[in-house]
Amino acid sequence: MSKFIMVAVLVGSLIAGAAPVMAQVQGGVGDPLTLAASGVVIPFFTSLSTVATIQVASPVSDNPNAHMFFFTADCARIPISVGIPLTTNDIAFQQVGSAQGGPVTTGTNGLVTIANSDSTGFTLVPLVPGHPIHARIYLFSTVDGRSRTIEPIILNTAEFPNITHWWSPLRSGGDFFAPLQTTTVQTNVFLVCPKDSIEGAAGSAFGADPGGTGNVDFTSTGFPQINPRFPAGSLTNVIRVRVYDTNEVFKRDFTIDCNCVIEFNAIALSINTFYADPVEAAFGTYTELTSVPGSGGRRVSFTGYTNTFTVGSAINAFFARFHNGSQPSIDGALTDTR
Repeated sequence: MSKFIMVAVLVGSLIAGAAPVMAQVQGGVGDPLTLAASGVVIPFFTSLSTVATIQVASPVSDNPNAHMFFFTADCARIPISVGIPLTTNDIAFQQVGSAQGGPVTTGTNGLVTIANSDSTGFTLVPLVPGHPIHARIYLFSTVDGRSRTIEPIILNTAEFPNITHWWSPLRSGGDFFAPLQTTTVQTNVFLVCPKDSIEGAAGSAFGADPGGTGNVDFTSTGFPQINPRFPAGSLTNVIRVRVYDTNEVFKRDFTIDCNCVIEFNAIALSINTFYADPVEAAFGTYTELTSVPGSGGRRVSFTGYTNTFTVGSAINAFFARFHNGSQPSIDGALTDTR
């Protein structure tokens, strides 16, 4: 079956559900669903949900001091933190939105950081070695009837404690498909680019960056550092976007912002009108995202999601994380596996 027929089947199914109304390239390649050894970051999107619920499991050992910090979409710390103590083989749930008793104003997007707390409850410390966790977030919406699952960003895996497996799945490149944007079928894009309030700045959730250049920051104690380091300020035009049609023809090249947790609704309106071009993008588009070198030549570590859906319908919604890779790999230098 040709790819044009396959694309037509995908788009047709969406329409059918319509209601009338170098050393500096992040290499987090570990399995994001494996056991997290020291801590976890998870984005949440209460703008997509009526209820957002964090699930944390402790399959190996007790984690009585498990603790959560919450951050807004700008990576500003929300003052309230939450303890979530766990025993061996335990599973626990925590609401995010304030309407359900959580610490975050409903309608807010942002990040959750999970690790252990110190004795004060105001500082996160790594999970005890040999006491890893699993985590994810469930989103439920009574508005559109859709449910979504957000998988974690794990700082380092319990099974492969090597720097090449740290901070999965934050990478410096990614790609996604989007069908032609119309009034019936649309795609939203979410980018997650943590700032140094998550790790790097004094008082950040996962500790201050020790400094250094290249990969010399990496240590085997405490929380693993991220490389490139998370930036301090807003990130303007730091993601390069290259758009192709489904016949592999290059069409557009431009840059967009990526500031902690950022949402692009109806990408033909919020990113580029090409996504709705009925002639050049008739069968949809393939988009590659790579980070643009910033100050000092450092790139941005990011991940993201697409939300493709039929407008006005509770069915035919496809929510998924980008395929990812390092910037050199996405750009064709497949020998660079960092």
